[in-house]
Amino acid sequence: MPQARVGDLSLEYRSDGPPDAPPLLLIMGTAAPLTMWDDAFCAALSARGFRVIRFDYRDTGRSSRVDAPMPSTIGAMMRAFAEGKLAPPYALEDLADDTVGLLDALGVERAHLVGLSQGAGVAQLVAARASERVTGLTLIATSTAARDVPPPGAETMGVLLSDLPNDRASFIEWNVLMYTKTGGIHPPPDVDWIRRRAERTWDHGWDVAGFLRHLLAVISATDRRPLLARLRLPVTIVQGEADPIFSVAAAEQVVAAIPGARLCVVPGMGHDVAPPFWNAIFAAIGPVTDRASSWPGTPPSCW
Repeated sequence: MPQARVGDLSLEYRSDGPPDAPPLLLIMGTAAPLTMWDDAFCAALSARGFRVIRFDYRDTGRSSRVDAPMPSTIGAMMRAFAEGKLAPPYALEDLADDTVGLLDALGVERAHLVGLSQGAGVAQLVAARASERVTGLTLIATSTAARDVPPPGAETMGVLLSDLPNDRASFIEWNVLMYTKTGGIHPPPDVDWIRRRAERTWDHGWDVAGFLRHLLAVISATDRRPLLARLRLPVTIVQGEADPIFSVAAAEQVVAAIPGARLCVVPGMGHDVAPPFWNAIFAAIGPVTDRASSWPGTPPSCW
């Protein structure tokens, strides 16, 4: 796959669909490379009339790695950060600037941004810092990063803080654990699909240090509500009703912070973009071709 030069970084990316179609940029969650976006999901979006662009963040996949040593576990990293012994090597704002730099490198003047989890936070910052580059936002499983965002429950926190994988087999099982516990309830997660996605993601490129550097950027994020209040563009928040990480209440905070934003709650959906919920996401993004309106699937409840 091609790479784009963004400052001192090289960012791996993939573009699907006609180059002159409306650009739609996908931004994944914490330390997740472009392989976490399913090829069939991207093909379906390009078939609806988009040029679909996905990429590896810095420190993920085949993009440039950052030279910043990290502790070996989440617990050690969080303790060092809390004690003032560890500073984030970059912030979500830096990832947002990387995203704008990618648009520059690809010659894309404006794009619709679709972000998941951390990626939705990055998308918020891109829109706030470079509003002229964004036609609209679709934010999936997101929050404002405010300190009063409702936290996950104890069981979910136990899953999120589980030991990190160091080889292919443990990475696959770690993904199975994560997404069977956080990925939705009806229908239940497809373990075979989760395994296949994990296999291609490990083979594409993943490591513990990069994950921890991304996680530290998330932990150190500041309340985005003052920035969000200045947004003047179409925004849709897609929220899984069964998401155990960011609740509907967390999504409602985002809606309240962005003038004119609408909230789409998807029954049964968790903290993931799994195939049973794709049509709801497509409906939230909005049809751009006549063919799109004939796609099956029940639109989410939006207000």
